[in-house]
Amino acid sequence: MNNLRVLAFLGLLTLSACVSTSPPIQPDSLADFRDTLVQLNVKSTEALTAEYDWNYRNYKQRVRADSETSPNALTLDFCETDFDSYWGGCDGGSEEPPVFMVIADSKRDLSKLNQTMIDYANFLLLFNNANDDTRSSLKDSATKIGQSAQSIAAKAGTSLNQENFGAFATISVGIVEQLLAKKQKDGMAAVLADFQPGVQTFAALGSEAMRISAVGIQTEYQDESPSLRAKIATETDGAARLQQVEKLIALNEQTSRQLDTLKILSAAYESLPGAHAELIAALQSGYRASLGELVSHIEMINSAYQTLHAPGTD
Repeated sequence: MNNLRVLAFLGLLTLSACVSTSPPIQPDSLADFRDTLVQLNVKSTEALTAEYDWNYRNYKQRVRADSETSPNALTLDFCETDFDSYWGGCDGGSEEPPVFMVIADSKRDLSKLNQTMIDYANFLLLFNNANDDTRSSLKDSATKIGQSAQSIAAKAGTSLNQENFGAFATISVGIVEQLLAKKQKDGMAAVLADFQPGVQTFAALGSEAMRISAVGIQTEYQDESPSLRAKIATETDGAARLQQVEKLIALNEQTSRQLDTLKILSAAYESLPGAHAELIAALQSGYRASLGELVSHIEMINSAYQTLHAPGTD
């Protein structure tokens, strides 16, 4: 009789586990992750827009003051495929694109990367409570993420493989059922862990885009500051000399502010893998995920880019 009661109790536990609809990870943690990524997208876009605007205005002022600007530096050339264009020409000795164009490229790349991560977070929210009604949406979401990952990898000139991108390399309509089976067998943490390499790669690409923009700003400073220093050294009129000093100080301040903003943006992207790992930790602990480091960087971005200002009117 006792054995029968034990078997009956175990049977009830098994049945309860099968029909349970409680999500395996706190939905608040996933929603926080998604909302934080949305904020990263908003603030990084605003910051790079401010950087772009300042550098574009500065470039126009330099062209206005420089009667010897080469037309080649203002010309697009078309190389490789019908869809590719290059500022200043295709040959190795062509003019470097102005920094505002470098920042524009970074802004476009980050926008696609950010949206892919937001789509992934939305996928996790759906996946966390997957049922027959959400299957179609899950498959559509997986297809969209897979296409975005392929585009990002192609733009970065890297192979979309599992070593670098984890499950992002294989996510598609067919993988949804595989992921659901893995979730059933190994749990949600194992599913998130499969995506971790891709999050790390996306983070590295975001940070690298900021580094490239920083190099462009440094290069522009190195091009512009020598002439100001030369004028300061040779100018004999006090008022005129002071004007050049003020221009150099303004350039120094603005360059430092731009580099500070890009540094914070880079740090924000570098903290993405840690934020994703927090979701796994939340799963294991049962507590709400702490995304403090990423949130802190986003708040710093907001403060930093607001210090950017135009050096003058158009």
